[in-house]
Amino acid sequence: MDVDLDDADKVGSMRVLVVDDHQAFRHALTSALSLVDDIEVAGQAGGGLAACQEAEQLDPDVIIMDLSMPDLSGIDAMKRIHERRPDLPVVILTAHADDGTEREAREAGASGFVAKGTGLRDLVVVLHEAAELDPR
Repeated sequence: MDVDLDDADKVGSMRVLVVDDHQAFRHALTSALSLVDDIEVAGQAGGGLAACQEAEQLDPDVIIMDLSMPDLSGIDAMKRIHERRPDLPVVILTAHADDGTEREAREAGASGFVAKGTGLRDLVVVLHEAAELDPR
């Protein structure tokens, strides 16, 4: 089953790093993203510190990152990643989706902000926007 983005001509494969401390959620998201024709999951990380390492080693096009993680918050991990790669888009995917949290994430450099209850299609659109690809 592929996620259809209006039968568009695909611009190219977007390499995504998925970061979340909940293994079951991370694997479910990775599986769902693998259904999207133009997205390749480059790797996964279970925490902020691992995200920093994986971002360096895997050179993804965009990162999907949770905010709440035990070793290094998504905000702090994003700041560290942006020290080395300020151009690397980070989309925050969180259960804490309120205006104050979104404002804090965007001020810290987030390219996108998505609530965990959002559908796959909407997440894919935000990923494309963050990576400056046209999903249509």
